[in-house]
Amino acid sequence: MLGKVYLVGCGPGAADLLTLRAVKILMKANVVLYDRLIDPKALRYANKARKVPSGKRPGEPLKQDWINRKLYSEARKGKVVVRLKNGDPMIFGRGGEELQFLQERGVHVEVVPGLSSAISVPALAKIPLTRRGISSSLTILTGHRAEGKKQRWRCLGDTVVVLMAVENLETIVRQQARAGKTGSTPCALISKGATEEERLAVSTLGKITDFSGQLGMRAPAVLVVGEVVSSLLDFRGKKVAAFRSREEIKRTKRLIKRAGGAPNVFEICEIVPAETELKRASSGRWDTLVFMSTSGVRSAAKFFDFKKYKLVAVGGTTRMELRRRGHRRVSVPRVQNLDGVRKLLRGKKWGRILAFRSPLAAEKLDGATNIIAYRVKPKNLSRAIRAYLKSKNDFTLLTSSGLLKYLIKAADELGLEQKFVNKMNQSFVISLGTSITGYALRNGIKVNHETEEPNLESLFLGGE
Repeated sequence: MLGKVYLVGCGPGAADLLTLRAVKILMKANVVLYDRLIDPKALRYANKARKVPSGKRPGEPLKQDWINRKLYSEARKGKVVVRLKNGDPMIFGRGGEELQFLQERGVHVEVVPGLSSAISVPALAKIPLTRRGISSSLTILTGHRAEGKKQRWRCLGDTVVVLMAVENLETIVRQQARAGKTGSTPCALISKGATEEERLAVSTLGKITDFSGQLGMRAPAVLVVGEVVSSLLDFRGKKVAAFRSREEIKRTKRLIKRAGGAPNVFEICEIVPAETELKRASSGRWDTLVFMSTSGVRSAAKFFDFKKYKLVAVGGTTRMELRRRGHRRVSVPRVQNLDGVRKLLRGKKWGRILAFRSPLAAEKLDGATNIIAYRVKPKNLSRAIRAYLKSKNDFTLLTSSGLLKYLIKAADELGLEQKFVNKMNQSFVISLGTSITGYALRNGIKVNHETEEPNLESLFLGGE
């Protein structure tokens, strides 16, 4: 007498996302053939069953034939056989192939649906795949196709979900661009969703490949593309933590409030102009002044008459500080970082260049005389760290790798470094630049988003 085969969906990851029906079937199973990515805790329900690892690794297409034959041979023995699959067995899970193979041989098969990672993983990350006025259509694709088959990237919905997205991410991004999605389209890549190792990266379609590479995102991963992802950067009603200098406290709080957020800003240092260096440099002959921060502008303002020089600002916030002082003609590089300034200065004759740097900056500006424009005087670090550990925050802003270095060192001296890092990772971490992201990652901080421009205005005000 033939047994019965159950094609059971295990859900996206965590064992407690199994359906009650799935648990009931597992408890009566004689044999369980399980995928390699399921939560091992799910197998505890199958305490009477012989458990057979059956997950296919990349490059093992022939193993599906073995799985089909194994299911059939166990069913012929009269066994209750469970094929335990990630997500839902009928969505990119070869469930249809296994169902057909068994039915053609007279085996009774029952399908027990599971939560598909295409829908459940974004939901767990608080991404609404459809939303009135934003997304009324949804397309689900796989990042892999059978050998020799081409993926069809036409007529994409307002929201696109791609399963198995990491290995072919560059190609997936390129194909979506050809299908009409722009490089500025928001997207999220969720790696190992619904597990303790889950990672979330939020960026734009044009930058997600580089960003996910920097973060070291690994399979399995789900890519969500569409305006619905913007909800993850909605600050309304959310608490936003930041560590700032005394001079930046009011501005940071004001910007967070304008975005609808609740500021939780900690003062950890003050900026002191490097008067000796600035006075000495002010007697020199310069054609162009380059400012890498608003602190550099404020520090130099007492020693230089900016109207006498060509002015370059690394980004929009620094330019606004110069304009606030009445200087309208300020050049800003297309890419707002040190490399962008270097490219800008190669574009025409700038004469003798003086660059005002932070003492925390690791690199100098080539072709210029570099001076330290100010000193950073740490203060209240221990108090800020302890207060942050007691607070609840939805977002944590990382605005400077130098300030983050101070914080990590102080937390280590207090014996609180790991606790401090873990606390950050419980929130959505936003970095204002690549160097900040790199330092954070090296210290175990899981960055979720890197801003398009290295300033708070672009983050909180957007297109205002």
